[in-house]
This record gives sequence, C-alpha cells and structure tokens, in this order.
Amino acid sequence: MKTLDRYILIELIGPFLFGVAAFTSLMFAGKELFKITELLAEYHAPLLKAAQLVMLHLPSLVVMTLPMAMLLAALLGFGRLSSDSETVALFAGGVSLYRIAVPVIAMSLFVTAGSFVLNEMVVPVTNAQHEAIRRKLTNEPLTSDKPFWVISANNGITNMVFYVQKGFNASTGTLRNVAIIQYWNNKPAIFIYANEAIWKGDNEWILKNGYSQNLGSGATVIVPFRESKTREIKIDKTPEQLALYQRKYDELSFSQLRDYIRMLQEQGADVSEYRVRLYQKIAVPLASLVFALIGTPLGLRPHRSSSAMGLGLSIVIIFAYWVFTHYMFILGRNGTISPAAASFFPTLVGVVAGIALIVRAAK
Repeated sequence: MKTLDRYILIELIGPFLFGVAAFTSLMFAGKELFKITELLAEYHAPLLKAAQLVMLHLPSLVVMTLPMAMLLAALLGFGRLSSDSETVALFAGGVSLYRIAVPVIAMSLFVTAGSFVLNEMVVPVTNAQHEAIRRKLTNEPLTSDKPFWVISANNGITNMVFYVQKGFNASTGTLRNVAIIQYWNNKPAIFIYANEAIWKGDNEWILKNGYSQNLGSGATVIVPFRESKTREIKIDKTPEQLALYQRKYDELSFSQLRDYIRMLQEQGADVSEYRVRLYQKIAVPLASLVFALIGTPLGLRPHRSSSAMGLGLSIVIIFAYWVFTHYMFILGRNGTISPAAASFFPTLVGVVAGIALIVRAAK
C-alpha cells in the first residue's frame, strides 16, 4: 500500500467508525428503543433479556448503517483534506482526483463485501433469535397466513413433502389447506389434500375434508374423506417446529430465500416482493460504493469538513436515496417493473451520479 493510500484511509477510518456508531444509535432509537421499553414496562421483561434483544438487533442495523457511514467518512475525510489545502497540494504535485479516489473506492468495496457477509451469515440467525425471544416474552401465539413447505427426509432420501398454503395456528395445532406427497423408493406414491390438519400428538396429524390419490401408473382413483371419516398421518414435526419455517425474509439467507422463492413459483404464487427482497440482499451492501462515489467529490468543499455539516448533508443524501429505493421497491413489488430493475436501478443511478460528480470535480 502506498503512502498516499494509507494517509487517505487513516483520514476515512475515524469518521467511518463515528458514522457507524451515530447512525446505528439513531436507527436503534427510531426502530427498537420504544419496543424494548414496552417489553420492560408492559411485559416486565428481565433486563438481561432486554439487553440480549438489543445485541441481537444490532447486526441488522449495522448492515443498513455501513453505507451511511461510508458516505459520512468520504464527506468528512475529504472535507478535512480540502479545508487544510492538502488536496490543493496533491493536485499541484500532479496527483489527480481519480487517483485520490482509489483508496476510498477500495475501502467501499471492502465495506460492501463485509456488509454482504454480515447480512448473509449473521443477520438471519440473530433476527430469528430476536423474534423467538420477543414472541416468548409477549406470549404471542405462533400464527400466520403465510404459505410454507417442508421436506421430510431420512439419510438424504425424501419420505414426504408437504405444502401448507394458508399457514397455521400453533396454539390450536392447526394447518390450513395442506397438500402432501408421500414417496416410495424415491418416487411420488401418494398425494393427499386436506382443508385442515390438526395436531393429535406423537407426530400424528388428523386430516379433515380432503382426498387422497395413488400416483402410480394407472392408479387414478380418488378417495375422499370428510369430517366424519378423517384420516391420520404421521408427520415428524410438531406445530412449534413447523413455526420455524415461517421465518421472515430477513431471517433467511440469500440461498434460503432463493429456494423459498423457487418453491412458491412452483406453486404458482406471486413472488414479486420476495424477488425484490432477494436482490436487495446484494443491492443494499452495494450502497457503500454508491455513497463513496458521491461523497468523495462533495467532500472536497472546505466548509463540509465539520461533523455537523457532514452529518447533515449525509442525512439529506441518505434520505433521498432510500426514498428512491423504497419507491422502486413498491414498483417492483406491484409488478410494474421487474424485481431486478427495482432493486438495482437506484444503485445504477447512484453509481452514474457519483462518477459524473467525480469527473466534474476533476476538471
């Protein structure tokens, strides 16, 4: 690493760490603080559990604040260099703005990679644990209308696949609109559909109002069953275990969410929102690069070297960027534009704007 790169990185690291702490604190106060206070006051949550909830929520906040901190670092770091005329000296020495921007772009790519790894490997786990603790403290029943599917396998051999189209009620142990495919010798053997599956205990479920059909060659006989003639089936999952499949999108890694989308597509469900969420797992970390490109030329103005001015300008840019991102998310979710375009168009616009600002400032 050359002396120039090391010198600029040192200027950036301090404001970057300050930005992570400041923006994380602001977002925590806006999103989580009142919820924690409510748990303490209304549900008499132990302080240790409250502290655990805070710690588990921090990784998801840090993923959001890393790009913001990158913007603040560029604004304050280059603002300090500019206010002390050090950039003027660099330009006079023949160092171009393009060369000066190299370390901040390299740092933004490093932050992008770290943000993606954090969002992929840590955040899904901590979010799931956070939700489990919160639900336990509030005695909130495990209910959902969200469809899900489960594969039951033994030693890598699929025994059964069941799909619950209209969610479940864990307090009553009821699954709604259940489709089951039982396998024999690695081949689908029996298809069963039931309006309800009710937990009986000992891994047994009572199926009500449905029918079964053998899937072997030439076997097309449909056998219905009603309220008075139910059917029982063994599913190696309790209602609480099935609830684990009801995780939110931010409790899933990229690959898990991709697999879940594929399953929903096979069922003919609308997956536009899930696909936008999937692509945003890449687009959100890339915002660090966008903000680095935008912040570098804007930070060259000397009057932006103060923390207050840098923080204020950062908030304005971040607010505009996230409003634009959310607007595109709505368009993608509604199917107005493709999910990929909805996710990456703000990133593309930000990169183009950043490059244009750098080219203009370099003249």
